[in-house]
Amino acid sequence: MKLARPAVRALTTRLTAGLLLGMLLGFSLLLLSYVRIAGLTGTDAFHSTKAIAETLTEPVSRTRLGYNILWFALTQIWLHLLFGAMCWLLAVASQRVWPAARPTRRQWIVLWFVSATLWLLLANAGWFPRSSLGMPYQALGRAALLGVPLHAVLGTLLTTAAAITLALALYRSLERRRFIALAAGATALAVGFILHEGAGSTDPRDKPNVILLGVDSLRPDLATRENAPHLRAFLDQSLELTDAITPLARTFPSWVSILTGRHPHTTGALMNLLPPEQINAGPTLPTLLREHGYRTAYAIDETRFSNIDAGYGFDQTETPGIGGSDFVLTWFSDTPLSNVLINTRLGALLFPYQHANRAAFVTYDPDSFVQRVERTLDARQPLFLALHLTLPHWPYVWAEPALAPAGTNEKRWKYLNAVRRADRQFGDLLAILERKGLLANAVVVALSDHGETFSDDTDFLAQVFPHADEASLEAQRNGHGTSVFSPAQFHTVLGVRAYGPAAALLPEPRQVAGPVSLLDIAPTILDLLHLPTGDPMDGQSLLPLLRADPAAHGQFANRIRYTESEYNPTGFNVEKMTPSAIAAAAMIYRVDPRTDRLKVRPDGMRSILATRQYAALLGDTLAAAIPSGRDDGLYQFVHLKPATEPTDPQRQARLRQALQDRFNIRFAGPAVVSSRVQP
Repeated sequence: MKLARPAVRALTTRLTAGLLLGMLLGFSLLLLSYVRIAGLTGTDAFHSTKAIAETLTEPVSRTRLGYNILWFALTQIWLHLLFGAMCWLLAVASQRVWPAARPTRRQWIVLWFVSATLWLLLANAGWFPRSSLGMPYQALGRAALLGVPLHAVLGTLLTTAAAITLALALYRSLERRRFIALAAGATALAVGFILHEGAGSTDPRDKPNVILLGVDSLRPDLATRENAPHLRAFLDQSLELTDAITPLARTFPSWVSILTGRHPHTTGALMNLLPPEQINAGPTLPTLLREHGYRTAYAIDETRFSNIDAGYGFDQTETPGIGGSDFVLTWFSDTPLSNVLINTRLGALLFPYQHANRAAFVTYDPDSFVQRVERTLDARQPLFLALHLTLPHWPYVWAEPALAPAGTNEKRWKYLNAVRRADRQFGDLLAILERKGLLANAVVVALSDHGETFSDDTDFLAQVFPHADEASLEAQRNGHGTSVFSPAQFHTVLGVRAYGPAAALLPEPRQVAGPVSLLDIAPTILDLLHLPTGDPMDGQSLLPLLRADPAAHGQFANRIRYTESEYNPTGFNVEKMTPSAIAAAAMIYRVDPRTDRLKVRPDGMRSILATRQYAALLGDTLAAAIPSGRDDGLYQFVHLKPATEPTDPQRQARLRQALQDRFNIRFAGPAVVSSRVQP
């Protein structure tokens, strides 16, 4: 026995020779990646990460963020050590397969490591040219051999060589029968896995599936056949509401209103990143449907400022990780090895804050989110699914590089490019829903949460900003939720279509011109399914309007709808973010040390609300309340009407009172009456 131990030890030493070298090489790749990242400390992403540090109220080591950073660091180290160990394993296999070859084991390790690293750098540059180690090698990443990308050629050769080497080494180590049995078993498992992935439900039930498909920041006037052919084809076959607005042109408040049928000032969902305990959503649409036998699911590819989770009534959520870790880890995950894995199923396990995350735009592949939905979607019926695509949100970019043609409005061009890519996602998701049998009996609502503007004066009804400086004016002319005088910001896409037996519930497709709001979606769905609404809703069922009920026209024509602006720091331009502007904006928030959630500070809420604009819409008239510019908390009343119509004092008084009642505000001085400009 004592004689056997030295022999075993010697055998183990001989077999593991070079393992340390391989792991050291893997770790050196990690160090190389972070040396490059350290050189990018002047970028906006780095300053955003620093801004998150300003929101901490405790040392990072005592927070959930600190735990996530530690786990992430260990994952990166383990991954790179494993990469080195794989190079060592291939070296061992190479020696076994080709014992007469000259290279020593260490030389084999270096050869495999250099080959694999070269492929990593080329693939990273080809797939993710905006990454830290992709930028220096963009030209090589785009290089092609006979029309095939160079990294694809090298990857195929490397994978083939590794597979042959490992297979031959295994064959020489096992008896022929065992090798054949092992290979057959592995093949059977792979085939079974593929068949399982392709399996779907095709069994329609009595209750129709209810599916909400949202596209972020999509303006109705730009949802054309050229920009969004899949969505346009859907809308042409639906009941399309052509005058829909959001009560607040930001994703989180808008979606809370969609899911509850209640106004932001009813639920308290007045802004992004509010502490959850301050929101009283009441019975939500998914909660009510779950009580009547529905399975409820929610999916979105960015959660930085829209923290909707299972607490809103969902059995299943498919989202990136929520919290400060999303901001920090997205920056530090940018290494070639992790980048090539992030969009895979292994990447979903190792990097939950980066996988299928539009905010991690350096590595975001739009197909990864579609695949995540397809992979995780439970096709058992009945199903309520709320799904949102965020590509058209600023900064309108993802892993695939795109350059605006010279002489164009770059921001607008990038936005439309993102709209087209999101439309492909929309079409792919519809195909998946059909393939899984979920459209055999379904009601599908296509929508956008708000619109977008690009410093174009034609997007505004009027330029009525009496107390705004030039920087504030510029901020209001860009993005969304910045001005109530821009229909391009608060008008939304909205269409309802029914499939299979559910088609009998709705009339034939057509455009419907009545004034509606995203608040109306929840009560409409419940009315369609003959289900109670629970607590009262601010929205109203659209079924009478959709079914052309004679009384519906007058009812909706006399309706007042509301919208408002959100947090928009003076001088903060997303196109020109400075470190000081980022830091100032970050001070409004704090990171919860226990949950890692980013939340608005109580004192920050007051400053946010003090700059808010409010609006009430009635027919072709808009009345607005804008801050007076004084410290008295009073507002200026602005009344915009068509130039061809005289001022209607009764309508003006009604709108003024409606603004006071809805938003609990007071006015200073007489009304400013102006003729509205048609955008």
